[in-house]
Amino acid sequence: MAPFPIVLSRTLPHVFPFKSALRGAIALLAAGLLCAPANAQFRASIQGVVTDPTGAVIPGATLTLTNNATNEKQATTSNDVGVYNFNALPPGAYTLLVSRAGFTTKTYNNLQIIPEQANALNIQLAVSTAPQETVTVNAAQTPLMDTENGAIEETITSNQVQHMPTFGRDVFQLAQLAPGSIGDQSQGSGGGAYQLPGSKGPSGPSANGGIFMTENAPQTEANGNEFENNSIQIDGISTVSAVWGGASVVTPTEESVDDVHVLTNSYDAEYGRFSGAQIQVTTKSGTNHVHGSAFFQRWSPGMNAYQRYNGPSFYNSSCTNAITGLPGPCTPAQRGLQKDTQQFNQLGGSLGGPLWKNRLFAFFAYEGQRSGVIPATSTGWYDTSAFDMLAPSGSIASTYLTFPGEGVSGTLIPETCAEIGLSEGVTCAMIPNQGLNIGTPLTTPLGTQDPSWTGPSNPGTGSGLGTTADVADYTSYNPTTITDDQYSGRVDAELTSNDRLTGTIYWVPSNTTYYNGPVRPMDLWHHDVINNAFTGIWNHVLNANFLNEAPLQRGRLAL
Repeated sequence: MAPFPIVLSRTLPHVFPFKSALRGAIALLAAGLLCAPANAQFRASIQGVVTDPTGAVIPGATLTLTNNATNEKQATTSNDVGVYNFNALPPGAYTLLVSRAGFTTKTYNNLQIIPEQANALNIQLAVSTAPQETVTVNAAQTPLMDTENGAIEETITSNQVQHMPTFGRDVFQLAQLAPGSIGDQSQGSGGGAYQLPGSKGPSGPSANGGIFMTENAPQTEANGNEFENNSIQIDGISTVSAVWGGASVVTPTEESVDDVHVLTNSYDAEYGRFSGAQIQVTTKSGTNHVHGSAFFQRWSPGMNAYQRYNGPSFYNSSCTNAITGLPGPCTPAQRGLQKDTQQFNQLGGSLGGPLWKNRLFAFFAYEGQRSGVIPATSTGWYDTSAFDMLAPSGSIASTYLTFPGEGVSGTLIPETCAEIGLSEGVTCAMIPNQGLNIGTPLTTPLGTQDPSWTGPSNPGTGSGLGTTADVADYTSYNPTTITDDQYSGRVDAELTSNDRLTGTIYWVPSNTTYYNGPVRPMDLWHHDVINNAFTGIWNHVLNANFLNEAPLQRGRLAL
């Protein structure tokens, strides 16, 4: 379960702290929860110095920054030493207009910022005597410089999230690719993530868990810490479990992720109690243009390759060519090679756009997974239904052995007594197509020994061999049905030029049905769980130096 912070005020990098007592009191009374620090929704900023061609600073220059996707505008002026600053910027492309009397107006088009960190852009204005003289710069050809801090960090863009391979479509795994982080990125034979040495608690995605896991702990270490000390945030709000450190109670679908920012070395005190990697996810929002995506992915044994290094050698004297009859290369079946038996479908998509152009935007994403019968097969010796019926009526043995669903769910494998080390007709009798008889239940009084027992190698045959198959070797299977869904939504409202309201929701229902044991239907096990998280964030910009943020979060795991 995630913590529930309310922040009465919050500052971003390069922004001075401010507290609004009145708004704080209202928020506290409405929520009924204690105050706790959290981080701002967007940490990106643009800052720099406005100068003339000689390098002299230009105070009082007017700068207007426009988000190309939503047409949101921010305006500021350079101070007495020519410095300007824009804060709390979501990822995207911007247009920056800079003007000052006596100088040429300069416009930067397609200005791409590096998400979740400070960006530097120094501006030089040319002297102009002509009115309304303008210069346009294609900023896409001159990207912003990452010179504002010395942190070891990496931003994984939406394009990279969509095209880089991740098991289970889990974006947290991409944190292992950031400089300063370590992780072996290995998966088990069944697809589940391996835990790093010395780890406790949950690990990364399971074979069929992926983004639907109750608690997902990416196996990434940084800054000399175990992964339990990692911080995971979505839109500036911590989603770390209150039970297991470094595990998130929500794993967003790739369709909803705009970028993943990973910080792996020393960092500001704003990150609080987490001393490992800082994994910061920013989700997509609606824009003035309708946009979306869709995908379908199928996992099926018939579409998988054989595991090359599992089975006999390539050449084997027992393998023969079907035409010549001579020894030759073994076929995959002859070599005993196996395929990944996982079988499930994944599908999903997203849709975003304006509800009220320039004012109200919405974004919705969905991902689901459906697993039919996953043939988790195994072999073993079990009692037969004929043997179960030998128990005296009314006895405890009869009550247990004839319980509905107690029978074995599987296919019988013909075995002889000799194949399991017993002597036919002495300690064992083969019952064709039924199994093996290894003795008849005792008829001697309770507490007495089996008179036919002579030693460990000849354990006896009860009251003698009979005609009922007692045990049989079965190929058993454990049918599993999994239904997973994740619904996520986001609404952004530009209330005023200085007020932005954002609300997000994650709703992740999951249910699983299988035998809680290898073979017996009476062990049918059904599990329902719902992970959910709700977040509301209000940003109020007072001026270039003051920003007030009030977030409210609720995360819950319902079993």
